[in-house]
Amino acid sequence: MVRTVLRIALVLAGLTAFVGVVGAQSQYTIQVRRAADGVNYLADAKGMTLYYFTKDTTGESVCTDGCVDKWPIFYTPDISVPPALNASDFGTIIRSDGQKETTYRGWPLYYWFQDKNPGDMTGEGVGKVWYILDVPSYTVMIGTGKDIGNYLVDGHGNTLYYFNRDTMGKSDCNGNCIKNWPAFSVSSIVVPSALNASDFASITRADGTSQVTYKGYPLYYFVQDKRRGDVTGQGVNSAWYVVDPANFSPEHLSMSSR
Repeated sequence: MVRTVLRIALVLAGLTAFVGVVGAQSQYTIQVRRAADGVNYLADAKGMTLYYFTKDTTGESVCTDGCVDKWPIFYTPDISVPPALNASDFGTIIRSDGQKETTYRGWPLYYWFQDKNPGDMTGEGVGKVWYILDVPSYTVMIGTGKDIGNYLVDGHGNTLYYFNRDTMGKSDCNGNCIKNWPAFSVSSIVVPSALNASDFASITRADGTSQVTYKGYPLYYFVQDKRRGDVTGQGVNSAWYVVDPANFSPEHLSMSSR
């Protein structure tokens, strides 16, 4: 009898903890839901899935006109979130059409018109530019530029670069080079479904610091990129390039640079 009561208490405690993660309409304006595969993701108060658009890399929404008909904007004037989220990660932008839109870590948030019920995620991966937002938040994401296509960015939309003079597992950027091209480093890799977390790893640089690699090659920022979405490092000295995850071929680029 005592064991039965204890088990019931533990189950109730577990359910309480789960509700704390998932949230409830009456309690939070933005909540975290858990998918069948165990992934936690952002949703509104009713449990409807929220998405990000890779073309919004600068933090401004470029989903306008007919796009908004299929991807309605999400806006809430009051940010209330469960403990798994930080209210400071959310903000508001004024769109080009004058409407307000809520952002998460600088990314405007949207619905997908074909999601009919709470928990639906039918917009995931549409056009290879629309994705849910995992919790914990992504540390590497995909951005999309008009002239350069898809490329890797950090969780805040800052561009990541590849140095074609590096070799697999080793950075050749030191001294003044690393001052201009700071190493990208994070404690964990969380990525959208278009990327494979297994493609990322870390190396220890000659100076003892850690640097994230993609398919074995170190990733960098560029100091002259002043805001999210900037790609001013693209093609510098015919050695620095953004990373298109679908077409990244460092072996070919390394050979062609020598």
